[in-house]
Amino acid sequence: MKFYNRKKEMEKLREICNSKGFRMVGITGRRRIGKTRLVFEFLRDKKFEYIFVPMHKTKEMFLQEISKDRNIPEFRNVADLFRYLFETREYVFIDEFQNFYDMDKSIYSDIQQLVDEFKYQNKKCCVFISGSSYSLMNKIFVDSAHPLYGRADMMMELGPLDLTTVAKILTDMNIDSNKELIKYYSVFGGVPKYYDLLEGIGMGSFEDTAKIFFFDLHMPLLKDEGRNILVTEFAGEYRTYYSILEAIALGKNTAGEINGFLEGQGSGKATRYLDILRKEYNVVRRETPILEDPRKSRRGIYTIRDPFLHFWFGFIKRYDSYFEQGRTEELFTMFLENFDTFLGFSFERIIKEFLMEKQQIIPFNFDRIGRQWGTIKGEPRGKNSYEIDLLLMSPDMKKIMLLECKWRDLKAKDCNNVIRKLKEKASYLDIHEDTEIYYGICAREIIGKADLVKDGIFALDLEDIKKLL
Repeated sequence: MKFYNRKKEMEKLREICNSKGFRMVGITGRRRIGKTRLVFEFLRDKKFEYIFVPMHKTKEMFLQEISKDRNIPEFRNVADLFRYLFETREYVFIDEFQNFYDMDKSIYSDIQQLVDEFKYQNKKCCVFISGSSYSLMNKIFVDSAHPLYGRADMMMELGPLDLTTVAKILTDMNIDSNKELIKYYSVFGGVPKYYDLLEGIGMGSFEDTAKIFFFDLHMPLLKDEGRNILVTEFAGEYRTYYSILEAIALGKNTAGEINGFLEGQGSGKATRYLDILRKEYNVVRRETPILEDPRKSRRGIYTIRDPFLHFWFGFIKRYDSYFEQGRTEELFTMFLENFDTFLGFSFERIIKEFLMEKQQIIPFNFDRIGRQWGTIKGEPRGKNSYEIDLLLMSPDMKKIMLLECKWRDLKAKDCNNVIRKLKEKASYLDIHEDTEIYYGICAREIIGKADLVKDGIFALDLEDIKKLL
């Protein structure tokens, strides 16, 4: 697959490497996100040395294989190898750098001494270091107790491709359907490798792709992908982390609900592990009502950051026993029956992302967007809560928009019901009485859209999204 849209990242790499002296760049990001491809594209017209650090190998084996594969002298220790490379190469790329942790942690101290030495000598060399383990790469470069703390001239966290770029990729593969764009993006997100695999098999509909990638009896290409993504992060307590992520994927989003899913393993157990998943592994996000201070709010809910992992825990991991018995046809049927529900959740996330990219289509400037939920005063328990899919707010809070997201086709009657409910929900918000309130609907298809717009309603469907991408 051709290289897509990493212009900002390429420009940052160019700026660093055009600087004088010794430079070191750390690049992090989840597996398959394109870290290696990015650096290779940057170094395409340059002479460089590529060093891949494997898992589960001794220093001796690593050094022997490097010498044989790269046709360079064989060294007795890793420090001597990198001294030689820093002295003789202008560009060096070290991939999966965190794997030195298992090989020999003292290697990081050795490299720190080399970096300090070559920086002092102002030696012209640009070293790229990448790693797929968020927690270990963070520990190596950001933890002040680690020898390489502060040594990187730039740390780059490579994120997913945006919806606009994914739309271009799918169009290049002759997949032009608006619905298919949302389906693919809901599961694969902006991870380039998955679209590379898609190009290789030449499928069309996501359902057909899913059958091959996840539910093929003999060789499902991505059935174990979630496990492979997380294997470098979770250690001995991976079962607890997996249980928590599975609970979130099933819609159990509060700490109390997750504790219940863990079958009463201590009231504070989930909170402790959720904090680790958020702060150390960057796998989970805590979300609070957009009108509340996240530092003080007690209404926090948890979501899985990565759309692929959300899908994997909801449709694949929880059915391990089915896969073990070869009951993939049953699983595929269950997937078809429940996929629309998953898309409904994902559609809200995609609309939020889209509006942040295309802010000019909203009738006022906004600087905050997110979900809002709370309690209705005076109503009996069970009927005393409300939820707004997306609430957009201007910086001075003088203008807001309540937005409903529906993964289905809406007729005029449906839209009127949605607007009526949104107006009712607006009365529950703790806002100034002079606040100007807008209302909006996002759906797969909105029939009678022109009439809604004429009435001052913001209306957006897949046809509009495709035109704006």
